[in-house]
Amino acid sequence: AQPQPALLILSFLVPAGSLAGVLEMERSITAVLGKDVVLPCRYQAQEGEKVVQVTWLKQGTDGQNVEIAVLNSEYGEHVQEPYAGRVLRRVPGPLEDGAIVLKNAVQADEGTYECRLITFPSGNFQGSMTLSVLVPPLPTLNPGPPLEEGQGRTLAASCTAEGNPMPTVTWETQVHGTNSTRQSLHPRSASVTSEFFLVPGRSMNGKTLTCVVSHPGLLHEKRITHVLSVAYLSDASVRGHEEEEDWQAGKEGVSLKCLGEGNPPPTYNWTRLNGPMPEGVKVKGATLLFQRPLTPDDTGVYICQVANRFAAKEVRASISIKGRVWAESELQKVNVVSASVVVVGVIAAVLLCLLVLVVVLMTLYHRRKTRRISEKYEEELTLTRENSIRRLYSSHSASTRNQTEETLHLRGDSRQGSLRGDSLRGTSICSVFREGDSLPAAQPLSPLAQSEEAEGRSYSTLSTVREIETQTEQPPAPAPTPEEEKEEKEKEKEEEEKEEREENTIKAAMTHFVQENGTLRAKPTTNGIYINGRGHLV
Repeated sequence: AQPQPALLILSFLVPAGSLAGVLEMERSITAVLGKDVVLPCRYQAQEGEKVVQVTWLKQGTDGQNVEIAVLNSEYGEHVQEPYAGRVLRRVPGPLEDGAIVLKNAVQADEGTYECRLITFPSGNFQGSMTLSVLVPPLPTLNPGPPLEEGQGRTLAASCTAEGNPMPTVTWETQVHGTNSTRQSLHPRSASVTSEFFLVPGRSMNGKTLTCVVSHPGLLHEKRITHVLSVAYLSDASVRGHEEEEDWQAGKEGVSLKCLGEGNPPPTYNWTRLNGPMPEGVKVKGATLLFQRPLTPDDTGVYICQVANRFAAKEVRASISIKGRVWAESELQKVNVVSASVVVVGVIAAVLLCLLVLVVVLMTLYHRRKTRRISEKYEEELTLTRENSIRRLYSSHSASTRNQTEETLHLRGDSRQGSLRGDSLRGTSICSVFREGDSLPAAQPLSPLAQSEEAEGRSYSTLSTVREIETQTEQPPAPAPTPEEEKEEKEKEKEEEEKEEREENTIKAAMTHFVQENGTLRAKPTTNGIYINGRGHLV
């Protein structure tokens, strides 16, 4: 921003009894090259005062004043020839405001200017000011030599600005570097040159370097941006050959791509080591396309060359194509494995069938064996029963008389004995007789009673065998429910009570017998004992 000029207030003494006005002027004023500038000169008149004429002069290099313009209240304005068309009165009207406008200021306009006023009746007044013309800089940026990766400290760019007064030059950038500044003085101006140095690297490529110029004659800073260009070339590589394990004869859609970066952008060239490119292979930029199915002839070493004006590099890719023989052998291996799996499955199925067959045969065998055992038991029981009947009949003829007498005696008292016999059970008494191995000599059982005893034993044995068969043939019963368990417990309780009653009955019945010399004999009594439900009495 332009500095505010100091205000010069001039006052002159006048004769006593009169009042004088005040002349207002600025000590210095600044103009910008090529712009218009106002030279102020104002008189604060008192009552009754009047400005008659205003004259503008410039002090020359030799110290002499040169008239520029005359402003008269009666005759108007007059501008000298060198300033004709460049000097104008700022506002029309009274001459109390005698400011002029200097158009399109140049450096030659710098100097000291005087404003002289003639007033009535107060007399003459004058004042002076200094005009400075600012020359805004026009900065320029000059790039340094071409930057290449691997260079040492190199000039990236230089920025120069010339003006009046001397401008200021700085740098703004994201890259690391150093700068140096030199200045030059001229008669009416001064110049500044700043240089920026760096060590080129590929990371700097495309980054910006900005020269910033500041000056009092500029409303805003001036910026000049330079984009850095660093020549480099990265290492080349090939993508696609890493998967060569899957490359076999007959595969389609195969390609190799060459990768490489650089500044300027590199070019790519594909060749084949020790031979020309196979037919059906096309180079498209950085990519090598196989436009047909692969064959064993495509095996070889392929070379990709990456180059730009800075450098050239190459990379090799060794490709091995697996033939159909390999594929057929792999297929045979797969078939052998599949056949082995099938054979193992068949053997497992056969073994399973044999196991099932053995289980079935063993089950049938056990059933048949159980049936034979039951039949054998039935035959033995039948023979035992027949022998028992024969023995009973043979003993019946010898003791017929004794049985008749005892029977008659017992029948006489049948009514009284029946009352007691009703509380006893035939099966219980029979079981007691069986424990003695033989009836008392004086009171033997009748043949019919002996046959019934043998039949009871046979039936008991047969029922036991049949229960064994039933338990063997029937599948295991399912787990009982809580209700069934409760019913079973009740049945068991009833059976225990029944057995207890039978035991009490047997004990009661034994009171009517006496054992002598291993023989069970009936006690002498007038009452008959009821043995079974068929009416046999002892």
